Amino acid sequence: MSSPVRPAGRSLADTRKALLALREKQQKSLRATSDTVTPVPRDRALPLSFAQQRLWFLDQWAPGQAVYNSPVALLLRTELDHTAFQGALTDLVARHEVLRTRYPVENGVPYQEIEPAPESVPLPVTDLTGASRTEVEDWVSAFAQQPFDLERGPVLRAALGKLSDREHVLVLNTHHIATDGASTGIVTTELVELYQARRQHRPALLPALPVQYADYAVWQRGHLTGEVLDKQLAYWRQRLADLPTLDLPTDRPRPVTPSQAGATLQTLLPPALRDRLNAVAREERVTLLTVVLAAFTALMARYTGQEDIVLGSVFAGRTRPEVEGLVGFFANTLVLRTSVHGDPSFRELLARVNETVLGAHFHQDLPFGRLVEELRPDRDPSRNPLFQTCFTLQHATVESATVGDIEAETFDMELGTARFDLAVQLTEIPEGLRLWAEYSTDLFDTDRIQRLFDHYTEILTAVAASTAPRLSELPVLTEAEREALTGTWNDTARPVPDSTLHQLFESVVDRYPDAVATRFEGTRLTYAELDARANQLAWALRGNGVGPETVVGVLLERGPGLPTAFLGIHKAGGAYLPLDPDHPAARWELVLAEARSTLVVTTTDRAGALPDGVTAICLDALGEQSARRPPVTARPDNLAYLIFTSGSTGRPKGVQVEHRSIVNFTAGIIEEFRLGVGDRVLQFANPAFDVSLFDFFAALCSGATLVAAPRRTLLDPAGLTELMRAERVTVTDLPPAVLGLLDPTAFPDLRALFVGLEAFPGELVNRWNTPGREFHNGYGPTEATVACVDHRCPKVEHTAMPPIGAPLANYQAHVLDEHGNLVPVGVPGELHIGGVGVARGYANQPGRTAEKFVPDPFGPPGSRLYRTGDLVRRRANGDLEFVGRVDNQVKIRGLRVEPSEIEHVIKQHPAVDEVVVIGRHHGAEARLLAYLTTVDGQWLDTEQLRGHLTGELPAYLVPAVFTVLPELPRTASGKLDRTRLPEPGVRAAVRESVPPRNPTEETLAVIWRELLGLPEQAPVDVHDNFFAEGGTSLTITRLASRIRDAFGVSLQLQDLFTKASIAQLAELVEAEEIAGVDDEELLRLLREVDG
Repeated sequence: MSSPVRPAGRSLADTRKALLALREKQQKSLRATSDTVTPVPRDRALPLSFAQQRLWFLDQWAPGQAVYNSPVALLLRTELDHTAFQGALTDLVARHEVLRTRYPVENGVPYQEIEPAPESVPLPVTDLTGASRTEVEDWVSAFAQQPFDLERGPVLRAALGKLSDREHVLVLNTHHIATDGASTGIVTTELVELYQARRQHRPALLPALPVQYADYAVWQRGHLTGEVLDKQLAYWRQRLADLPTLDLPTDRPRPVTPSQAGATLQTLLPPALRDRLNAVAREERVTLLTVVLAAFTALMARYTGQEDIVLGSVFAGRTRPEVEGLVGFFANTLVLRTSVHGDPSFRELLARVNETVLGAHFHQDLPFGRLVEELRPDRDPSRNPLFQTCFTLQHATVESATVGDIEAETFDMELGTARFDLAVQLTEIPEGLRLWAEYSTDLFDTDRIQRLFDHYTEILTAVAASTAPRLSELPVLTEAEREALTGTWNDTARPVPDSTLHQLFESVVDRYPDAVATRFEGTRLTYAELDARANQLAWALRGNGVGPETVVGVLLERGPGLPTAFLGIHKAGGAYLPLDPDHPAARWELVLAEARSTLVVTTTDRAGALPDGVTAICLDALGEQSARRPPVTARPDNLAYLIFTSGSTGRPKGVQVEHRSIVNFTAGIIEEFRLGVGDRVLQFANPAFDVSLFDFFAALCSGATLVAAPRRTLLDPAGLTELMRAERVTVTDLPPAVLGLLDPTAFPDLRALFVGLEAFPGELVNRWNTPGREFHNGYGPTEATVACVDHRCPKVEHTAMPPIGAPLANYQAHVLDEHGNLVPVGVPGELHIGGVGVARGYANQPGRTAEKFVPDPFGPPGSRLYRTGDLVRRRANGDLEFVGRVDNQVKIRGLRVEPSEIEHVIKQHPAVDEVVVIGRHHGAEARLLAYLTTVDGQWLDTEQLRGHLTGELPAYLVPAVFTVLPELPRTASGKLDRTRLPEPGVRAAVRESVPPRNPTEETLAVIWRELLGLPEQAPVDVHDNFFAEGGTSLTITRLASRIRDAFGVSLQLQDLFTKASIAQLAELVEAEEIAGVDDEELLRLLREVDG
């Protein structure tokens, strides 16, 4: 955020003094530069005010919708005189010109046309006698949702619903172009007085209006010029530079084009809380608005994790005394931007918010629509420009009143629309504070808004007691929510076998010695035979000094040798380190050195490729070794295996997992999947990665058969299908990318699928989750032992992305913010894993271990949590949803990748200057993309660079595409801007200008020049963007009008926003022209073209 915040150390009093001085200076300036609003002649076309112009544009954007209707409904208890009341309504419309103004268009530009005072305003009566409350509400809502035609008018409609002789419901529905919140109060007050005057046959006791709204619109356009405009713009340009988007969590993805459907929710906060908040405002010498807005800002910071909070708020906008009594659209929506950087105390946040509010107040003359035109934010039809969440405070609204013989009270209604993503309003009423929200049902469920109310109330209650706590210390959760997060949804305690992994295997051998343990290319080993082979290897390893905590590498192709090696190393007391035969020798050397391992189990044909100083133990040349079991030397707290993952510093990390962790996981999976003799488990995963442990040990510790095959068979969909059918595989784990290539109906024996590693769509579940088959979505980092969270998907998955579920046995899952606070349901936070499955740490990297494995504040003393770096959020039922990454780490084909490790290797190339590696989806598949600059801009052979990397990195770490750029895109503050990296393979260069190429483009170019004020012969590039060249929301409506006149076609404003170049517009125009030709005429034209 580039705009300044209150300097650290400045007191609230100092800030207040400075702001008061600023206000006095600005008021003097205002008195010196502003003139009075005066009446103007009505003999010419009158412009719209800036606020009206924006609403007119929005009405053109989505015509026929009720989103900008401003209805009010009153329950009137009196013997109503319909004639007098209709006369009062007519008098009201006569008194305020804006209520009888319509908005025709000339050359694409709207203007005000004031109709003469009407003889009578319609006031139809509907008999609702005997109707239920729901039926009355439906009638009110139906009337309130009727759209307006701004060009034809009227902009005010009224109706009465008769409930009884002494009860009526009055509905006044006014388009927002003619009214605002303050106007509603004026209308109701004056309407009652005019009615009383009619009843009593006397003049109404209302002051004469010195001006009308049209006079104000003319004055505003004349006033906002020159120095006044420059000062306003200078403030807002500085304040809103590099404006971020408030990333509020939603229940559904944001639609490309919002439906503007909405709902409301409200609750009442007690008067004691209201009084205490007012007391805080007095004590801190700020307004109540500052207090409640600061509390809401704190909540938004806690919800989003952002330090730069942008909200909208409505200001009255009646800065001239002449307009105080007018009905009209004066209210101005202002952007309130507050920094919460540094985790300030709430008292300090009050000062920052106070500065924001006062600054906005002193610069409220610049209308929101004009601000949008000047700042020209990126056009996104799915979002309101500049802000999407609005907060307002209303003071002392009277919910009911009695005037003369009329007793009136507000009648609540549901309009069913939403102008913003979320609009929250607090209103002071005698009963306390009414908390109300209007929200987009495209994005939010009612339950989420109710939780927002609960969390906001928690913060308000806390700050009412003390303003000293920092934002991170403010309570957000309710007690019930905290209990669910720490207790109910983490109640996973189960007995953990007190053994090592190979002892679990041996117990199965003792029970089922003749059961088939492994099958590979037509050969098979029984459990007794596999046990004997592993024992022989164990004795050979012991002869080479292997014991507890000794790390032994394993470099073997797929087949029975792998489980023999893993079990043999465990029986010797050691821990195994799997090496991928397809990795370059440099990678083997690196991880063996990191693990301080000098022994590798391999075969004679590979022994010569091992690094110097490493001893090979060859499975095919063990010599005479005993087949009996060696004595057990390892304990449950000894190391079971070491697996390396990508490292953020360019140095891979060796994850150390103890026996108790893998035993807990294995026992839990066997129970979850009900594995046993008769099951056949496919060994699909790469043995160098921890997901392979699901295959190996869930099978071999349950009595099931492990089905192995060469890599070439597994990577061929036809070969894999044939293998699984022939071997009658019952349980397997397969990545989503592989499942997408297979026919779900081809595997009648498959009863359970374990799918994970990466996100996948719900459609995949629906394809594979056939009757009699279970579909599990598993999740788990290597540091939490294979998988720690699991979701058994329902037969039909309705969500776009299935959740990852709930913790497995003896795991805990906590979603925390950066300060270690539990985040609320539905709010993203970093997933922290606790329990028996948490790894020991990283081999020989104590600093990195301390950073990622932290004390568990929710568990017993000495327990730890692993910080996954994954962003997740909880559903209302406790299930976890994967959201993304906290850092820049990505997953490629299910494998976790640290881009910085790849960047480290790429930068070693002498021609490379700067580089950034990102993950980006290409269709359904994620891939790595490298963007780089070269030293002195020299040419670089990217294929040669790819070859260089292939010798240094595993294949999955080599980027799919290399893009050389003149420079990497950066923000105004100099930070790398990943969002502006071009599409893969596109070299950023200066594009040659393309002039108009056909009559349609030439005509459009002429229109462009005129609307954008360009010289007649100025060159126009057909690929330039209309808005980048100076187009605004008003000029685009004129563009639509000019296109209609020139070509006879009507284009939607939404299309003009998204297809904003001449080339794209020409395609739209030609498509519309063709669509307007009937079939017979089209055939005739085609025959002419064909000759």
